[in-house]
Amino acid sequence: MNQALRNIRVCCTKRVEYWNNAPWPGAVMPRKIEKQVALDRALTVFWDHGYRGTSMDMLTERLGVEKPSIYASFGSKHKLYLSALGHYREWLIGSVRHIVSAAPSARAGVDQAVRMMMLRRSAKSRKGCFATNATLEVADHDPLVRQEVRKTFAELVEVFSHALKLAQSAGHVRTDCAPEVLAQLLVNAIGGARIMEKTKASNSATEAVVALIIGILDAPALGAERTTLS
Repeated sequence: MNQALRNIRVCCTKRVEYWNNAPWPGAVMPRKIEKQVALDRALTVFWDHGYRGTSMDMLTERLGVEKPSIYASFGSKHKLYLSALGHYREWLIGSVRHIVSAAPSARAGVDQAVRMMMLRRSAKSRKGCFATNATLEVADHDPLVRQEVRKTFAELVEVFSHALKLAQSAGHVRTDCAPEVLAQLLVNAIGGARIMEKTKASNSATEAVVALIIGILDAPALGAERTTLS
């Protein structure tokens, strides 16, 4: 694993550790909370319990403020959920962009990003992708949630498409498929892996799928070289 990927994983781990820290246990709840902090904390509750499984009491406890403060800042539980989805999208896309741009090549960046998103990093990592979870639970009957998750997946496809186009130009990715099609394949595979993660699928099985998905991207010459080496 190169230093760039190690740095990204350290950054993501610190972010998760921050999300996992309970706010001010036993303290008197303040009337206001900084919006960025509120979204970080609300995201952890919705991610762990889903939209339906999250109560306002759970949110007030996690955010460390009274209900009127939440209503004043976000309007409703539903609007807070939508804001959390947008917050998650900004974090996810920013993380993937950083991984790709920090890698020694566009192809290496794509491979690293796919591995990071498909493979569970630790037993303490939150299960599933928050956007995928929202799709399965809410998006089918909530057009606003559906719009938010579509934005997330569309932006992810866009990031991968750009990187794959560069990798095709460098001869590192097959050119018989449009970069947009390959990018959609990656996003679909990532979503499927994060769903299977919630069923406690084995890491070895997931690692085999990751290797297969990454191998599909190979240009014919690279694929033949992999076959020869194996």
